[in-house]
Amino acid sequence: MNKKKNIIVVCLSASKSNTKVIKTAFQLAENEKAKLMGVYIFNQKYKLTNHEQQQLEKNLEFAEQSGAEIEIIYADDIANQIIRIANLYKAKKIVIGKNNKDRKIFTHFSPLYIQILNQAEDIDIHIVPVDAKTKIPKIEKNKRTTLQEFMLSAFILLVSTVIGYFFFKIGFHDSNIIMIYILGVFLIAVITSSRICSIMSSIISVILFNFCFTFPTMSLSVHDSSYLMTFFVMIIVAFFSSTLTSRIKQKATQYSDIAYISKILLETNQTLQELSSENAIINSGCTILSKLLNRDIIYYPVNNNELHEPTFIPAKKKSSIEKYLTSNEKGVVQWVAIHNKHAGATTRYLPNSKCLYYAIRNNKITYGVIGINLDNDRLTSIENRILLAILGEMTLSLNNIRSIKEKNEAILRVKNEQLRADLLRSISHDLRTPLTSIYGNADILLNDNNMLSDEKKKVLYGDIYDDALWLFNLVENLLSITKIEDGKMKLRIEPQMLEEVIETALKHVSRNKKYYQILINLKNEYLMADMDARLIIQVLINIIDNAIKYTPVGSLIEIIAYQKEKTVFVEIRDNGDGIPDEEKTNVFDKFYSLNKTVIDSKKSIGLGLSLCKSIIEAHGGTIFVTDNHPKGSIFTFTLPATEITIDKNIL
Repeated sequence: MNKKKNIIVVCLSASKSNTKVIKTAFQLAENEKAKLMGVYIFNQKYKLTNHEQQQLEKNLEFAEQSGAEIEIIYADDIANQIIRIANLYKAKKIVIGKNNKDRKIFTHFSPLYIQILNQAEDIDIHIVPVDAKTKIPKIEKNKRTTLQEFMLSAFILLVSTVIGYFFFKIGFHDSNIIMIYILGVFLIAVITSSRICSIMSSIISVILFNFCFTFPTMSLSVHDSSYLMTFFVMIIVAFFSSTLTSRIKQKATQYSDIAYISKILLETNQTLQELSSENAIINSGCTILSKLLNRDIIYYPVNNNELHEPTFIPAKKKSSIEKYLTSNEKGVVQWVAIHNKHAGATTRYLPNSKCLYYAIRNNKITYGVIGINLDNDRLTSIENRILLAILGEMTLSLNNIRSIKEKNEAILRVKNEQLRADLLRSISHDLRTPLTSIYGNADILLNDNNMLSDEKKKVLYGDIYDDALWLFNLVENLLSITKIEDGKMKLRIEPQMLEEVIETALKHVSRNKKYYQILINLKNEYLMADMDARLIIQVLINIIDNAIKYTPVGSLIEIIAYQKEKTVFVEIRDNGDGIPDEEKTNVFDKFYSLNKTVIDSKKSIGLGLSLCKSIIEAHGGTIFVTDNHPKGSIFTFTLPATEITIDKNIL
């Protein structure tokens, strides 16, 4: 039994020295016969230069050449995401580089490898010392937002100072003024998103308190040296208050994102579970994505790596599909369909395309390729999570539809095989008796003909005739029901006199009809119906033969026909034992026989009434059985009545 390979995670970056980390990880994987997985966390707060982007692509390509499976994740908390990926794949070791020039102390500002060391549990961390000469990517700030936050922070500190001045004038203790400033710093941390504002406000609040409320006022000098400790405690409290508040905000944002994504996934799952076709799932999923991301969505169905006509869901009415149908865009789609990897805009594979393309697939089947128009933009972290989550839901729903389809096909195959087996078993068993009878009677007539009286010969001839007629009707039923099920039977519908059809059928029913009273009762004169006469004769023969077989000798069998509006009703009544109510719905099923015992040396295989139902329904009619009173059964079937038009000119 093959053991599952261990997994080693190597952290990828845009640093030139990252190649050393990859080489070390590759060597570890070789020694431990482990699978190598390269992880790059894309953080939208950092903007890579063109040189760094090129270096990143080189590192990713080098990792891939080293046999690593690449995962590119969008996330803000890099260390936490690396740990999550390692836990998800049950990795035993993480390989990460360490810049020898890093000398930071506080955990929040500490290098990435320190953060991973602090968070990792039950995972070995292999640190590779490197001398990184590339610059650390700089955070791209939104200058307008930062300026607004600085102005807001200044306003809050001003209000805190005014309130503190009021407290100072009315003789409140210094501790009350300090609490006002701490409250102001706390409020700044809650309102603003920049940590610089929180840190700067902590320091400025101490300076303002010293300048405005300690003697000598309006001066940064301190008369009482005890205030130095007050300032120190004040800045520590303000700093930790702002830091804790920022962390709480960050966690709240994360939980809010998780709740939002969970809500979307629940709604998406409920929507997709209600759909019963692949096209409906695709259209619904693409529409949901287009509305959530407010972007154009294009979807290409894929079958055997061949693209089919795309489905386009525009975010705006003015959006056009033409710009997504260029040879360059289709080339990216084809690449994604073949390689089962995401590519296009913002990726290292064919990044000049307009859309970001993902394959909707499971381990074996690629259902299609979906494209999201980025318009020279990037998806945010939460947008990327929503995208991947909904694509996962779509894949799951498509898998369910495919599984149900395959299961139904398997059930149908089993059912057909069982049908064939039942048919062969029934025929082989039930044909033996009449064939044996024909063989035996013919043998007697051939070998002992001179010793038999004319009356005995007549009996033997009659038995041979009856058995041959039974076999003939059975074969006719089998051929007819096979043609109907295969769709090969073509009906020749023509207006027919019902009286003639009934009389023809009576000529071909069992020879035992002479022992029964068979009456024909037509309620309407010149009763005509549209039918294939050959098939309706077969229906009448099957039902009348059943009546003869299952009713006592001397019973009355009555054939009644009448017309109601545009429908002709035909009833075959008998006064036998009847059919129990619980069996009435089953008598028209294949291979169902109410009486399991042998009658007249032959046991019914249950095809006659099933064939009758198929023939009548092919004519657009219905067939059913009811009770005859005081006893017996009534088999009724309907046919379309012939519309007779009279030409007035002839009159």
